[in-house]
Amino acid sequence: MKEMIDDFSDHFIIIYCILILWVNIDYLRDYKNIRKGLDELPADEELMLDPNSIFLMFIKMIFEFIRRWIIYLLAFFITESIFVLIIGIILFLMSLYDAVFNSSLARVKSTRIGLYLAIADIIFITGFIIYLFLM
Repeated sequence: MKEMIDDFSDHFIIIYCILILWVNIDYLRDYKNIRKGLDELPADEELMLDPNSIFLMFIKMIFEFIRRWIIYLLAFFITESIFVLIIGIILFLMSLYDAVFNSSLARVKSTRIGLYLAIADIIFITGFIIYLFLM
């Protein structure tokens, strides 16, 4: 697996990490507005999509894979560190829980796991980028 990752240019990995870091920082900056908008939505408002549908869950899993899980995998395979693996598994399980169980509007309003994941991702990605520059 290491040979496959070595084929990637470190520059592309750093650019990808910076883009995801930007998405997470943007989420943190807009978090108050997002919470305010969620609080203004009535809980009994009918949605056009069923939040518990398999299709929507599949879309959320793809989004999580692109936004978080690829970086966890890259960080582990490049660093080959057990510590990075453990942190990546913890963050993976938290984001998997968020994607699977926080699908209804009431659950999204009551949870802050997205905020905590964004903060943890910022720290994780920043550490990984520093590692790549020092490598």
